[in-house]
Amino acid sequence: MMSQPGITNYLVAAAAFLALFGPRPATGQLLSFGVKGGVPLTDATQGNFSNPAMKRYVVGPTAELKLPFSFAFEADALYRRTGYDMTVRDFGLTSVTQVRANSWEFPLLVKHYMGPSLLPLRLYLSGGYVVRKTSGVDGSVHTFGTDSVSGQVIDTTAHYDGSYLRQDDPTHGLAVGGGARLHLGPLHISPEIRYTRWAGIALSDQQSHGVFAQSTQNQLDVLVGLTF
Repeated sequence: MMSQPGITNYLVAAAAFLALFGPRPATGQLLSFGVKGGVPLTDATQGNFSNPAMKRYVVGPTAELKLPFSFAFEADALYRRTGYDMTVRDFGLTSVTQVRANSWEFPLLVKHYMGPSLLPLRLYLSGGYVVRKTSGVDGSVHTFGTDSVSGQVIDTTAHYDGSYLRQDDPTHGLAVGGGARLHLGPLHISPEIRYTRWAGIALSDQQSHGVFAQSTQNQLDVLVGLTF
């Protein structure tokens, strides 16, 4: 489940997004507003002795401004829960590290629709700039087993603030994608696939013996937007 700080951050960002991009009577036909959600097709982290522990969802508000010549501008605020588990065994001891974090992505995209504007279904291509902000990074290390040197039986859990794991914050990237927009009365349904290439690493955990975990730079998502 999303942590309380994560929920609070989500509501604050959603309210700010609505204030900035929410529909207004004077531009009702030019501006559409709604929600976008989907599923990531790629893992959020990679490394040896580590496994991604991300939630398999992406969700957040979205707004689209209609422009001339079948162009449009889209702005999103997408939330996802990310993290990883890392297991290291040494000298008879097993250490299991768990790291969790909130990730906010803010794509600013230019879209181009194909076909006459009166068609109920139109394909589109999109591309633009994305900024990502990571927050609420926390972790724990559970160490257990029998120390092969001292013979001592150990079973301890330590919690820590993982803010130092943020290598590049915020992270910047470029996104390209494509999809279709279906008009059903006032409702617009827009399934799409989107690829993002991140220029930096959001999370990086370097441990001894070459053990590491870090955020991946290639991201592929399947998204569906519902706007009015």
